[in-house]
Amino acid sequence: MSLRFTLLGFLSYGPMTGYDLKKHIDNSTQFFWHASLSQIYPTLKRMDEDGLVEAAVIPQEGRPDKKVYTITPAGQAALMDWLAEPLGELSPQKDPALLKLFFSGVLNREAILAHLCRHQELHRARLAHYRKETASYIEQIIVATDFTREGIMWELVRQWGEQYEQAYIQWLEQAIATIEEEF
Repeated sequence: MSLRFTLLGFLSYGPMTGYDLKKHIDNSTQFFWHASLSQIYPTLKRMDEDGLVEAAVIPQEGRPDKKVYTITPAGQAALMDWLAEPLGELSPQKDPALLKLFFSGVLNREAILAHLCRHQELHRARLAHYRKETASYIEQIIVATDFTREGIMWELVRQWGEQYEQAYIQWLEQAIATIEEEF
C-alpha cells in the first residue's frame, strides 16, 4: 500500500514515467523505502485503473511508446488523506545482520568479527552516500524545481539517515570491541 503513496507523492511534483519514478526513488528514498521497476509498473497500472493517475502514451520512433503518468484530483485527495492520517504504531523493523548476530554465538571469534566488520563497511558506505550523493541530489532538485518547502522535508529525512548510520556504526564499533574482549 505504501508504494502507491510513494508514487503519488512523487507524481504530486509533476508528471513522470515509471523509469523517472524509479530514478527518483533510487536517489532519495531507497534507504528507507525502495521499489523495483517490476513493482512500480503494475502499481501504476492499478492506480490508473483506480483513477488515481492518468497515463498519456507518447509515441517514440525506434523505441517502445512511453507512458507519462500524472496524478489526478482523486490521487491528490488520496495522498492528502494519507499524509494527514496519524501513525498509530511503529512499523516492525527487519535487519538480517542483527538476526544473524543474534544467533552467531555458535561461530568462532574470527567469523563473528568478519561479519561485523563487513557490516560496518556497508554502513560507512551508506553514510558516505547520504553525505555526498543524496545531499547533492536534493540540492539539485531544489534548485531545478524551486521546491523549497519540500526540500526542507527531504533534507530532514536525509539528516535522519545520516544520524541513523552514525549510530549504527557506533554500535558496531562497540560490538566489535565486545567480541574482541569477550571471545
